This record gives sequence, C-alpha cells and structure tokens, in this order.
Amino acid sequence: MIKMKKRQFVTILLCTVLITLLVVFGAFYAFMGIRDVKLVQGKDYNMLVDLSQKYSKLYTLQTTINDKFLWETDESQQMEVLYKALVESLDDKYSAYMNQEETEKWNRYVTGVFTGVGITITKNEKGQIVIASVIEEGPANVSGMKVGDIILKVDGKRYQDLEETASALQGDVGTKVKLTYQRKGKTKTASIIRGEVEERSVYAGTVGDDYGYIRITGFEKTTAEQFKRELAAFENQKVKGLVIDLRGNLGGIMEQSIEIADMLLPECTIVHTEDNQGKKEYYNSDSSCTRLRYALLIDENSASASEILAAAVKENQGGILVGTTTYGKGIIQNSMMFSDQTALRLTTMQYLSPKNHKIHGVGVKPDYNVKQPAKAKEDKQLKKALALLSQ
Repeated sequence: MIKMKKRQFVTILLCTVLITLLVVFGAFYAFMGIRDVKLVQGKDYNMLVDLSQKYSKLYTLQTTINDKFLWETDESQQMEVLYKALVESLDDKYSAYMNQEETEKWNRYVTGVFTGVGITITKNEKGQIVIASVIEEGPANVSGMKVGDIILKVDGKRYQDLEETASALQGDVGTKVKLTYQRKGKTKTASIIRGEVEERSVYAGTVGDDYGYIRITGFEKTTAEQFKRELAAFENQKVKGLVIDLRGNLGGIMEQSIEIADMLLPECTIVHTEDNQGKKEYYNSDSSCTRLRYALLIDENSASASEILAAAVKENQGGILVGTTTYGKGIIQNSMMFSDQTALRLTTMQYLSPKNHKIHGVGVKPDYNVKQPAKAKEDKQLKKALALLSQ
C-alpha cells in the first residue's frame, strides 16, 4: 500500500475534481453546440419572454390570416401597412415610415440632387406635357431644351401622366434618353445623356433703384453655398441694400438656414433645439457678417428652416421682416435608414427662437404686416421692403 501525506491527498483530490468539472462542462457545451442550443442570461431570457407575450397576438393574427384567408395574401405588404400604421398612431403628420420609393423621393427632395436630364414639367391648358424649367448647365440645357417645349415622346413612347413622364426621364448617370418634342409647331428630337443634377434653390437679380434681390426656394444640400456666391456678388457691386425672399419656402435642411443666418448676423444665438428630455443645444454665429442692409420677405407658406432664419434676424435686429406671419412649423425630423432602403422619419426635437420663444403652432410675425392680394399686379410686400431700405 502506498502511503501519502494528508496534504498530498487533498491536492490530488482537488485536481481530480477540477479536471472532472472541466470535462463535464466541456462535454455539456459541446452537446449544446451540436444541438444548436444557446445559453442566455436570466435578464435576456426574461426580455425574450416579454417580447413573446407582447407580440404573440400579432403573430397569431398574421399566421391565421395567411393560413385561413380565402384569397392569396402578401406578407410584405402586410408588414408595410403595419409599419405605416404604427407611425401614423403618433398623430404627427411630419413623422412617417417610408418604403423604398418614398425614401428615394425624400432623399432627392432634401438634398436637391437627383439623376436625370435637369428639367421640371407641367401640363398646359390643352393637357400637353410642357417643360416648366430647365436647370442651368444640366444635360437638357446643354442639349438646347427650352422652357415651353412640348414633350411628345420619351424613347419613342407617348405619356399622358406627369409622374410617368418624370419617371421615364430619370435613370442612371451616363445612360441615354431620346426626347421627341415640339417647338413653335416644329417637331424635333434630342438625345440626352443623363447626369447628376443639382436643383437650384437660390435665384438672384436686381430690383428697384439698384437693390439686390435673392430668392431662396428651399434649404437644400448646397443652398448656403449658392447664397454665399450671390451675396458676395452683391457686396462687390455695392448695391444699396438687399431683399431676401423667403415667401413660399417650406424649409429643408436646418443647418443650411443656420449657415445663411451666420452670414447675415454678428456674434449671437441663431437658434436652439430641445429634445424630449429637455436637453438643449445652441447654434451661434461668429462676429463676421455682411454690411449690407437687408429685409426679409415672409408669408404664411414660409416654414421650418425659413422660420429659423426669420426668427434669428428679427430677434437679433439684423434686418427688417415684411409680409405676413409664417406657417409655424417649429419641429425637427431625423431619418433612420434601414438595410432594405426603407426609412423612418421621426419628429425628435423642437427649435426655439434666440429669445426662447416657441415657433411651432405660432409662427414668426413680421415687423411690418403687409398682405399680398392674390390677383394684384403689383408686389406690395416687395415695394414696402424697398421703401424701408431706402429710408
């Protein structure tokens, strides 16, 4: 018989137990792996149980419909309706679930960049599809297309619907499209290479007795850059003053309006945002700004980013506001993209004026309230702005 000390015996026993445990656990995990079973922590298990209970009715409804409904069902269509209904339950017209097509259109609207030939179309009184505008330096402009040209065919096919025609004109960069059109009674054709087109959002000219005029139709990806060029040109011309027209501007990218406010205002607060937790973020301008005197034209269709600019100018006494009270959209939407190219547009913040005034549902009041009659031949709001700048 082999004799060993008590200490040695205990050591060997502990090692044996440890090895046995390692073998047992190793075999257990190997078995679980073969069975494709995963271990979860208690809290994760409870969460899975909660999710199962929360969505069990929905799952039962859908499987019952798909199994028992008399006619054929489309599960992807069902899910899209569910997603849309979930967001619509918020009762917020600015929040939305967007399918692939809607997401693509939204991205084009926000960025102001799309692929196509660079024209907008409308219908005349005869129901013909007519070119309403031609984007400068776009493919159609380079090919000689003009406003008023009547589009007869796109790639040899006639279209009666505006959306169908617009869809036919769009396509991948570098692809060719053949337009058959009519100008002054003569039928012509043009082969146009589609390209990436940047929609213009800033238009400039002179009005009155040597006053600059800049119209901003929307706040898109390059609006601030376009505005900066036109502002610099007027500063170099040394015009007497400047009119900035925001009428009918429904908004767009908030940061673009902030950049323009920074060009117009000295060091000050432009706007601040507030989320659902009350957290605030301030946006300020630096000390450099234009020396031109200016007036802003606003109306009931000036909204969102337009109102950020209008409120900043008014409350920092940068210029004069002329027109009517703005729309009153003082909230901000953020977008969440999904891997299937759908998206969620959700209201996440509100913005407040530099002096902490609420804009949503209220709007921005002008310094001089001037209504513009619908059928008036004279632009009374512009006339008032020029009169004020001349004083």
